[in-house]
Amino acid sequence: MCEARGEVVVQGDAQKIFVRPMAQEWKIKPYCRKHDAFALSHVREWTLLPLDHVTPPPACTRNHSVPALLFSNGGFTGNLFHDYTDVLIPLFISSYKYHGEVQFLVSSLKSWWINKYILMFQQLSNYDIIDIDNEKDVHCFPQITAGLTFHKELGVDPSKTPGGYSIVDFKKMLRNSFGLERETAAPTGDQWDIRRKPRLLIISRKNSRAFLNERMMVDMAMSLGFDVRVGEPDINTDVAKFARLVNSADVMIGVHGAGLTNMVFLPAGAVLIQVVPFGGLEWLARGTFKEPSAEMQVHYLEYMIQLDETTLSEQYPKDHPVLKDPYSIHKQGWDALKTVYLDKQNVRPHLGRLKNTLLEALKLLPHGRSN
Repeated sequence: MCEARGEVVVQGDAQKIFVRPMAQEWKIKPYCRKHDAFALSHVREWTLLPLDHVTPPPACTRNHSVPALLFSNGGFTGNLFHDYTDVLIPLFISSYKYHGEVQFLVSSLKSWWINKYILMFQQLSNYDIIDIDNEKDVHCFPQITAGLTFHKELGVDPSKTPGGYSIVDFKKMLRNSFGLERETAAPTGDQWDIRRKPRLLIISRKNSRAFLNERMMVDMAMSLGFDVRVGEPDINTDVAKFARLVNSADVMIGVHGAGLTNMVFLPAGAVLIQVVPFGGLEWLARGTFKEPSAEMQVHYLEYMIQLDETTLSEQYPKDHPVLKDPYSIHKQGWDALKTVYLDKQNVRPHLGRLKNTLLEALKLLPHGRSN
């Protein structure tokens, strides 16, 4: 990212930012996943230029008294995990310190995406978002930050933020955005309230990594005393509505995938169970959802899919490298790994084993501890 103070002139339709004082030209793609060439190929490049080198300098047609923050709506946005880890959490890191007094400039703006998260943007900025690529006006600011600050996947490093704010503050911002009631996974005091029963939310998938015995999983969980809900988020899901469903849950279970990003809405003390597909994917499960869970104050459990629980065992002969030596497939690169183990696999968890994991989750909850 690039931060500039002084005289800042933004010519949006030319993707140019003129700055005084500044000595040399800089180019930047204002998107966090810098190491991913494919993501960056869908991000527009911006140029920062010394204002003194331009004659005549562009004349301001709109003057602003607050700092500007420029970021891209390109890259992998539209995938829930990347929405949060590449844009929304870095945007929080970069803008929270302004207490709303900051102007967002969005490049490669997708209006459906902005509308999806508008309640969040309204928590972070007091001003309407500017679709900067299509601006004919020349906007002038006292300061600009081009690009967002990234710390780690789905996380905030409090030691790097002014005032030490953290992912817990991000979750608080989400609760304010969507009117979420539960800060912690604690039952109500009313003994007749259905909410005294711990609620299990199953994140359902249809096209790949689906639970093939979902109905039986529901019945088994109900027999353990859970109030069970099934949710299937997709690109058209109403964020606020789904956030309320997740926030009502005490335990959330799902196969590794973008849908587990909804853990950001779980109350503190809730349990996330990540079902890890067959194929040596522990490292992927760890980096995406296991590591972020502790700082989100969410208990984490894992259910590893075994050979007799995956549909891959029906698609390949039993001595095939896909089943015998997953790491030989990993060595062929991300596309090969994704095609085999993420796109072509469905799962059928063994109900006896899964029951033990759900019992473990129950022990972590405050429900019934006083009984």
